[in-house]
Amino acid sequence: MNLEIELKAPCMNACEKVEKIGGKYVGEQKQVDTYFSHPTRDFKKTDEALRLRVSDGMYITYKGPKKCQDAKVREEIEFPVPADAEILLAKLGFKVHHIIKKIRHTYEYDGCTICCDQVEGLGEYVEVEILNSNDYKKIRKILVLLDVADAATTKSYSELLCH
Repeated sequence: MNLEIELKAPCMNACEKVEKIGGKYVGEQKQVDTYFSHPTRDFKKTDEALRLRVSDGMYITYKGPKKCQDAKVREEIEFPVPADAEILLAKLGFKVHHIIKKIRHTYEYDGCTICCDQVEGLGEYVEVEILNSNDYKKIRKILVLLDVADAATTKSYSELLCH
């Protein structure tokens, strides 16, 4: 279990900006995130999410309710699963709610992970994340360096696309 702390913002030429401030390139991934609705609980009301991510392997992720207003802070539990995990979820009553597709370029900078995302239906975003730290100021500082702090949001891509 991790505590995920992040902010994101729309950002044209995100990769160029991150490289300009000295971000160390880690790699590129194509990600397909399938979000599920619970058979008896409304995740929108409880502010939770259950996601199956296909990228370099398949992972299931639970995201708990947001815990803070200054940044998106939530419990995150993620682990690899076999390719037939979606079949199991369907048999348990979970239904596909929506799918988010993106190309992600990942960088490391000042103890943070910076993701430059091209999100289908949304466009280009930059996401700055720290795990298991409450250093929101470090995230904000990076967003200021990237000149996108005023557009920062705690909303998830799901919220931006579906609500």
